[in-house]
Amino acid sequence: MLDDRVQLITLTGALDLFNERQLRGALAEAVGDRSRELVVDMRGVTFIESSVLAVLVHAHQQLERQARTMACVTRRGPVERLLDATGLRDALLICGTPEEGVARVLGARRPTATER
Repeated sequence: MLDDRVQLITLTGALDLFNERQLRGALAEAVGDRSRELVVDMRGVTFIESSVLAVLVHAHQQLERQARTMACVTRRGPVERLLDATGLRDALLICGTPEEGVARVLGARRPTATER
């Protein structure tokens, strides 16, 4: 674990309708844990369907409504091509490493009442 205040979800292989439900469940659990920010490592993804990208965007929006942050870790390849094609590269917080993602989500984090 990189930091106790951040949950890391690592995705690999082909992300399609077959595993969309599992991803949706993992992201819903992460969104429900209001004590931590979220980093999704997608460097090992070889294929991603737009429906799976919609699941990620939905989680991002839910976290924003909670004043929380999600970072997506990517590398050149199918994920970045889809982000560029859909125009979502600018909408999501994109990082090159999990460590950068952790630093960026914690830097964007708003302190809770107990942390002030």
